[in-house]
Amino acid sequence: MIGSRRRGKQAPPRRRQDKISGAINFIERLPPDLLAEIHRHLTFLDRIAFALVVRRAVGHVLKPDTQPLLVLPSPASDEKATIVSIADHKRRPAAVPACDPAMRGHVVVGSSHGWLVTADAKGALRLANPVTGAQAELPSVATIPLFNVRAGMWYDLDGEAFARLRFAGPPPYDGDATWGPTPPRCVTLRAEQLRQSFYRMVVLSASPLSGSYAAMIVTAPFFGAPAFATSDDPNWRFAPSHEGVEDAIHHDGRFYSLTYSGLIEAWDRDVDSGGAFTSKVAAPRLNVASDDKRRKYLAVAPDGRFMVVFKESMEVKVNKWSSPKWTCEFKVQRLNETRKLWEDIPDIGDMAIFVGINSSVCVPTTGPGIRPGCVYFTEDEIGKASLRQENYISYHDADDELRRVGLYSFKKLGVDRIIRKPEELPRWPLPAWFTPSAF
Repeated sequence: MIGSRRRGKQAPPRRRQDKISGAINFIERLPPDLLAEIHRHLTFLDRIAFALVVRRAVGHVLKPDTQPLLVLPSPASDEKATIVSIADHKRRPAAVPACDPAMRGHVVVGSSHGWLVTADAKGALRLANPVTGAQAELPSVATIPLFNVRAGMWYDLDGEAFARLRFAGPPPYDGDATWGPTPPRCVTLRAEQLRQSFYRMVVLSASPLSGSYAAMIVTAPFFGAPAFATSDDPNWRFAPSHEGVEDAIHHDGRFYSLTYSGLIEAWDRDVDSGGAFTSKVAAPRLNVASDDKRRKYLAVAPDGRFMVVFKESMEVKVNKWSSPKWTCEFKVQRLNETRKLWEDIPDIGDMAIFVGINSSVCVPTTGPGIRPGCVYFTEDEIGKASLRQENYISYHDADDELRRVGLYSFKKLGVDRIIRKPEELPRWPLPAWFTPSAF
């Protein structure tokens, strides 16, 4: 009898727990217009905090922000990652749990649809949503048929077969200094070299939570050919690219790529021929010289027109006694679809463009914080940045701080810092832009 009375007194706490669960469901059922009003009154830090607390229940309803954010990934020993909102005029960082393992010591090699693509020290690719904490995995590059993996450490690429696939035929490959006239018989990478020397960036077609998505690896310049995998066919396959892919985005249901020589191509999957991706020309060739070495980024303006952003890095001296300092400048061309040609535009007006290891994003600057007529950039040469990290001498190298993240103003024709305190900007891994999503 005494035991029965004790069990009876334990029932109310269970009912209170049900009420708590009901409260969470109530928040989830709030109408969209009321959620939008709540969102409008929250600061950046409050939005992140709210998403972290209730992300499992209302993550797909309430977005933590609508403008690109800067994520400063954490080293392997750190349990937190830092997110910075450029729209927040005080630029106060917010600490969020670093997804384990996808954001613990990993290097960001892509950013699409609110998800980061990261690579660990052995080249394994993972996906992480910094806001919701969700994670997923991409297939191993060992699934590429032309790779022979030895002891899980050495990746041998059949050079002759790769060249035939990339250039869609036998040698000689005139005009290509790497693969023609005689391709290397074998190219070997250690597992730890994959994220430094094989990946340039990875682009997603949609959130992995959608259930149906594709991914595209833009390989480093030495390789040039892209590789594709899909959720229903988790094996990477190279695709031909005679001119080599430099940058890529996913737009309006398709992957679009920009070659080193200035050609934009659209990619489609041919299900009838085994699911291979093939390309076709989608726009006239850019107005660039054949030896143009500027970094090029493909983007889409808010009105749907293609844009290409050119980044030229250089070293300048303030005076004859000073050491050279790194800086950069940007130019933009926009496609005139009526005239079928590219036009130089001296200013991008009320837009801002975010470029780096992320899929490039153009946003209207209607809200506070983001400066119109500016390009916000991060370092995206992973291999070169890794070498600088290994040979690092002085933490307070202002030259390197600006190289990692900054903004370029078309009005002032110069660069400026985004992160004012050097101690808030880790040297490694590299920072990256992402447009947050709760899906």
